Amino acid sequence: MSPEPDASASVPVTEAARMPLAARRLVLVGGLCVPVGLFAGPYVFGLQLLAVAGVVAIAVAFSYGHRRSWFSHWTWLTAAAGVLWVLATVAYWLSIMAVVDGSSAPSGLSNVVFYVGLASLLVMVAGVIAAVISRAVARRRASATLE
Repeated sequence: MSPEPDASASVPVTEAARMPLAARRLVLVGGLCVPVGLFAGPYVFGLQLLAVAGVVAIAVAFSYGHRRSWFSHWTWLTAAAGVLWVLATVAYWLSIMAVVDGSSAPSGLSNVVFYVGLASLLVMVAGVIAAVISRAVARRRASATLE
């Protein structure tokens, strides 16, 4: 007598439910950039930007779409907000360094750049959350039509 198949046995993952290969590679690259930027960042500013760019890469990777084309509208929004965040980080750092070096007086520009960077970070996070929810709803609808 053979026992009944266990309901808790692992179910094979369909190809549609997996993260696209390009997105998985982007997570790997971003995941490597973040610790390198964090550890070497205090010594070289460019490596601090590597950590920021790594976070952007991971966010873009997790905002992939459900359809064949993995670059969804949420991915484009996340990528654009991430680029703006990196640029705001550079501008903020340059404005602070100009004040520290004494080549310019403190200006209100650094506050504006800081808030632009913060807003773009929040838009990037919202894009990732919206993409995850959109993917979950699309998969649930697809599995409901199959049953």
